[in-house]
Amino acid sequence: MSDKAAVELIGTAILLFTIQVSVGQNAALAPLAIGGVLVAIIFSGAPISGAHYNPAFSLAMALRGGISLPEMIRFWIAQFIGAIVGSLCGGIVASSHATLSIGDDATLTQALLAEAVLTFILCFVSLCVATNPKVDNNHYYGLSIGLVVVSGAISVGGISGGAFNPAVALGLSITSGMSKLFYALLVSAANVLGGIVA
Repeated sequence: MSDKAAVELIGTAILLFTIQVSVGQNAALAPLAIGGVLVAIIFSGAPISGAHYNPAFSLAMALRGGISLPEMIRFWIAQFIGAIVGSLCGGIVASSHATLSIGDDATLTQALLAEAVLTFILCFVSLCVATNPKVDNNHYYGLSIGLVVVSGAISVGGISGGAFNPAVALGLSITSGMSKLFYALLVSAANVLGGIVA
């Protein structure tokens, strides 16, 4: 495994561990914990792999020409393995396994639209602050990306579950015994659409 793929695996595992523990315990400040750890792992992994940790963003980068198709596939494999490992470890620590679900008062259409729009925003912001040559060497890219996740989790988490990332949706489902797998697949498709549009 290349250094880049290893960083993608480790970073995605850290992200899913944090999601699984904070959401699995119904922590009131889960969005801050998740956004905070994302900022940290972006700053730590960006010099090596670009710190994608999200198949939708890796796809957006490949479409933009930032990474090759074979590298994107290697990243995807690493991200999904990392998601499963991190989610399993988090479930053990939290003594429960969180799953993605539609909010009580939301429709499937609302949930999938929320996922597509927030994934678009996440990928758009990431592309603008982390890959635009006009802002090379900025010191705010990780914070910008983390804040999108915090605001997304707060604003639409109760509608869609707040994945914005196929590795999150599928990692949580797989480690909870394939619970709500069909919804996780639909969310993943919405996330990929958001990444393509970005």
